[in-house]
Amino acid sequence: MHVVKVAPDAENVALAVMLADLIRANLEQKPDRVKDFMRLKGKVSIVADDADVGVTFEFDKGTLTVKEGLAPDFKLQIVADSLTLMDLANVTIKFGMPWFFDETGFAIQKKLLKREMRIAGLLTHTFMLMRLSKVMSVASASGTY
Repeated sequence: MHVVKVAPDAENVALAVMLADLIRANLEQKPDRVKDFMRLKGKVSIVADDADVGVTFEFDKGTLTVKEGLAPDFKLQIVADSLTLMDLANVTIKFGMPWFFDETGFAIQKKLLKREMRIAGLLTHTFMLMRLSKVMSVASASGTY
């Protein structure tokens, strides 16, 4: 059983509600992603720097609580403008992995290289980032497992 909820302090934060709804719907529509969701444990801070809004995902093996603000003890922190954060939901999942070799993937790579998007913990928590990408992505391609 998996649970995605918005903490009371974040119920009026549009980014928190939108991301929670996106993940909840994605897990319902793509049950193959639940396995990755169940393996997530730790905090991920997400900042929409153009809107000056930050939320924290607290994953605990089957439960996600989305909270307002940033956790100082995050494993991953993603900082980008709102549009780029939504692009993350469009990353193709191919052969069971996030695929960064199509138009959306190349755009994300370019933003990372130009530091228009920053991911703290990218190298130390790579598997967490891959699982998060799969859980958030609404896109898929043939060859998806």
